[in-house]
Amino acid sequence: MQSANQDPVACNLCGGQETMPWCAALGERVVRCVHCGLVYTCPRPSPEQLRARYQTSYVDRHQDAALAAQRRQMYQLERQTILRLVPGGRFLDIGCGTGEFLALMSDRFEVYGVDVCEGYVEYGRQHLGLTHLALGELHDAGFPDSYFDVVQMRGVLQHLADPLGAAREALRVTRPGGLLVVSATPNIASLCARLYRHHFRLLAPDYMLYNFSPTTLRRLLTRAGWEVRRIAFPYMMTPYFRWWQGLEVLIDAVWMVVQGLPGVPPFDRRSPPFYGNMMTCYAWRPPVPR
Repeated sequence: MQSANQDPVACNLCGGQETMPWCAALGERVVRCVHCGLVYTCPRPSPEQLRARYQTSYVDRHQDAALAAQRRQMYQLERQTILRLVPGGRFLDIGCGTGEFLALMSDRFEVYGVDVCEGYVEYGRQHLGLTHLALGELHDAGFPDSYFDVVQMRGVLQHLADPLGAAREALRVTRPGGLLVVSATPNIASLCARLYRHHFRLLAPDYMLYNFSPTTLRRLLTRAGWEVRRIAFPYMMTPYFRWWQGLEVLIDAVWMVVQGLPGVPPFDRRSPPFYGNMMTCYAWRPPVPR
């Protein structure tokens, strides 16, 4: 369904309004800023459309038993990495959902979460015993300055109407020297994204408003005041890895080239999970100069 809001959207990274088409998918138009390269949905779905679409998608993914098992494995891997960087303190999960990740971290951190869905917040409070959950956006929670040792935005930044503003607010509530983890973020510059375009499995312009590359993600966080230390591409050690997926990509690339020849049907297949599709960024709030 086409977006109800037909107004042009200025680039959240540089403020420019000059764009070029990137692709069309799911009834939405995806564009690329000609000035900085940020890829985003334009025009943007209305807030009402976004709420309805996101709730449906989130519920579907969390009711799937296989996906839930993979997600729990990813949580364990991500927990290990975070603990190697910051062993304890206060931990904030922005877009915490039901609070599963917070429950996993609660043995080492004093955990806090923020989410826009009342049902998920209530679930986390009642079933997981999480007492520090706030309903709404991060800026609604009113956390003190320099309060958290670790702030996580897992699969969140691409959904926000103002990711730059959210990154700045996350900086405010993080202590100097504290860690920001932006994970489960699709990489629009990945091989699969460039090859498959509108068939890229992580492209969801009907409810993911922005599509970051390592370059645009680094620029956005740097502009917000963060010091980006590393961008990783978790795949080989994740539950999504399959050795034959590289062969699938190669076969699909050949199919795309020869489609249209006699006897060759049009290409119509989603990209498989593959290296580079997802990225995780680790950034630090610079320490206060002495």
